[in-house]
Amino acid sequence: MQSKRELEEWYYPRPDPWDYKTTSDDIYRKRFYLTVLENLGPDFDRALDIGAGEGYITTDLPAREIHGIELSDWAAGRFPENVTRINVPLGKYDLVMTTGTLYKQYDHAKIYEQIMRCANGIICIGGIEDWLLPYDFGEQIESFSFPYREYTGVLRVYKP
Repeated sequence: MQSKRELEEWYYPRPDPWDYKTTSDDIYRKRFYLTVLENLGPDFDRALDIGAGEGYITTDLPAREIHGIELSDWAAGRFPENVTRINVPLGKYDLVMTTGTLYKQYDHAKIYEQIMRCANGIICIGGIEDWLLPYDFGEQIESFSFPYREYTGVLRVYKP
């Protein structure tokens, strides 16, 4: 499992180590995720992004209050001003999102537990289709696939 130290080394010293802000597939992915969320919403009261990285997608979640959980201090230190860093979910959220975290190299069981404990509305799971581990999030209400870099990206929407 990837350690906090490895994540810190990945994020230090350069911002955006995955090049999300400049890679056309990631720019498309963000727009696609946000369009799906706007069609579900249009606005949520409270949103939580688990594994928020630097807040690239998190900052634009359609919610009045946005929380992000991120293991890396370097990454979380770059959160936009509208995203509040937390270490554990604070109560219930009507939108819970995680992208690229339910993979074997991360603490996916803990992430799943956090999602199920705090979700009180919509759960959005995104990632690379072949890497996502199978978890039961409740009733799947939407599922989308799209080309993403050399993979197939997915976004799945559930009601717990």
